[in-house]
Amino acid sequence: MKINKTFVIFFCILLLGIFSFGFGNDYYWHTKVGEYIVSNLKIPYHDIFSWFGIENNLYWISQEWLSEVIIYLFDSIFKSFGPFMFTFINYIFIILLLYYFNKERLNKNIIYTFIWALVGLLIFSSVMLPRPHMLSYILLIFTIFVLYDNFNNEDSKKIYFLPVISLIWSNVHGGSANLSYILCFLFLTCALFEFKFNKLFSNKITKKQIQKFVIFGIISIFTILINPHGVKMLFYPYVNMADGLMLSSIEEWASPSLNNPNDFIVFIMMILIVLILVITNKKIKLVDLIILGFFIILGFKSVRFAPLLYIASTFIIFNYVKNYKFEVPNLLFVILIALIILMGGMLSYKLVNNYNKTIIPNEIITYIKDKKPKSMFNYYNYGGYLIYNDIKVFIDGRADMYSKYNLNDAILLQNYGYDRILLAYDFDMIVIPKNLGMTEHLNKSGNYILKKIIEDTAIYEKTS
Repeated sequence: MKINKTFVIFFCILLLGIFSFGFGNDYYWHTKVGEYIVSNLKIPYHDIFSWFGIENNLYWISQEWLSEVIIYLFDSIFKSFGPFMFTFINYIFIILLLYYFNKERLNKNIIYTFIWALVGLLIFSSVMLPRPHMLSYILLIFTIFVLYDNFNNEDSKKIYFLPVISLIWSNVHGGSANLSYILCFLFLTCALFEFKFNKLFSNKITKKQIQKFVIFGIISIFTILINPHGVKMLFYPYVNMADGLMLSSIEEWASPSLNNPNDFIVFIMMILIVLILVITNKKIKLVDLIILGFFIILGFKSVRFAPLLYIASTFIIFNYVKNYKFEVPNLLFVILIALIILMGGMLSYKLVNNYNKTIIPNEIITYIKDKKPKSMFNYYNYGGYLIYNDIKVFIDGRADMYSKYNLNDAILLQNYGYDRILLAYDFDMIVIPKNLGMTEHLNKSGNYILKKIIEDTAIYEKTS
């Protein structure tokens, strides 16, 4: 049997990304939401995990409820390796689908496929977390595939699945579900023009193709409404993208910066895409340019959109790379795969030996449960893990729910503005990292006493 060397190289290189696996802060509360839904057979519409949220009856758009059920089931079935298995299986699907839908293009230039796989490895390495966005990547791959198929094929019926995709998307990761109809209408817009300008050109598609874009784009809007929160889900992503406080305070929502070495790969990917379009001697389709431009804009807006740009680009950029037939020598192929396997083995050893779901020491968790605080302040990144351990929090990773209420106070309290906020909330316990600047103020204030420091976590209690 002949081995497809392009596939093996593409798959093995990208697969190395899984060894950057981490839990993140949100995995914990996602799991707890899934447990709640499975145990109670109902979806929460108001906060159930934060004492502040419960007291103020905060409305909570549980836009990822179906993903959270799946994450919880993985956690229940695979126990401590549940989060890893969830991420691993989803990532395998992402790699396989990317290759399967683009195999003809990828096979035309194995050198560039090798380079592109390395870029993908670095892009995906930053998102190897057991969170709903992994399912979003899979749905985006299917979306782009069915839209391109309809654009290029008058008799395509694959676009019939677009409303099904949007329906699933609105329940597994509602914040990204709007991409289904947005992309559909972007394709439609490009289909309405026919022109040639230098290397750029556009050809009109048939009336039948246009009708399918219109009909299934509109149906996709309505299927997004089939979720626990109805029409609110349709506007939810736009409300989030307009929330300046949330975008500026959450690291993963930040724009890529040249001052951050971790963001360099995002700029490298963008430069690579632009460079290929500039030097190619092939005609550039308007639809390709518009789709790339759309995702590049998203990539500049937030680093969290970088994997979306990579996925979309894989469908496009190989159309403009020079076909280069290069047969990888068997010996070189064996050496390359051996090196990849060796690297994977070393990373696996590191992963297994550092596999730890603990963010806060167990002694701290036990102490909090014994004391039963009624109005505890917690460090933002501790929130999910405290929820996972059935402790009511002040704030956690659901920044969209807290944004109009206590998010700004939580940020200020972790940095400055201590007296006013401490007085306003009258916290009976404070759980924060021991090196946070706030500890110096608490030590001097006389209103709080340091009770415990275990590893990197400190607990303060209000004096009588």
